[in-house]
Amino acid sequence: MYAIRHVIVVDTNGGGNFSTVQGAIDMVPEHNTQRVKIYILPGTYREKIYIPITKPYILFIGQMNHTSRTILTWHDLASDKNQYGIALGTYNSASVTVESDYFCATRITFENSAVPVRRGQGNQAVALRIAGDKAMFYKVRFLGKQDTLLDESGTHFFYKCFIQGRVDFVFGRARSLYKECHLNSIAKRSGAIAAHHRDSPDDLSNVFIHFPVGKQG
Repeated sequence: MYAIRHVIVVDTNGGGNFSTVQGAIDMVPEHNTQRVKIYILPGTYREKIYIPITKPYILFIGQMNHTSRTILTWHDLASDKNQYGIALGTYNSASVTVESDYFCATRITFENSAVPVRRGQGNQAVALRIAGDKAMFYKVRFLGKQDTLLDESGTHFFYKCFIQGRVDFVFGRARSLYKECHLNSIAKRSGAIAAHHRDSPDDLSNVFIHFPVGKQG
């Protein structure tokens, strides 16, 4: 039986408890009731990461001043096929998927490095899909091109985060607060920042407070 560890260290060079982030997540007990801190040392972690609904209270922590060097990245497009030859779709293109409640992250970069198909369909490439409730992100970077951050459902708080993309790079139906976040457009000609999904005009949408919008390219 796995003894609950409240602190787990991940090092891609093999110096921690695990060399992959998913390996650390897999060792968190089902239906955990206490905060588990996963310290992720600087490095590029090329893996598709999934946190199921049965594993709440997980915290990703990167090293101070090394947010841009601690990268969780994968490269799926919505048009890519799964093992059965079926297109992944937008939701399943996510590099990191979090379905559990009380997830937190700080000083981490979530990235989808997929290269869009020119003038093709299925260019959505999600860096993070967050579907659990009561999540918080502090000084986190989200990098992608189309549909970077899928703020799918629940209530979340994004504080001093950097979110980059070309088209609809913040989207979903969650009720979240974005405070002092930097939204960076890399669109060459035109693009949209947000595409909130509403099932009715009465649905509450995301709130952005004191956020700068930048443009590159």
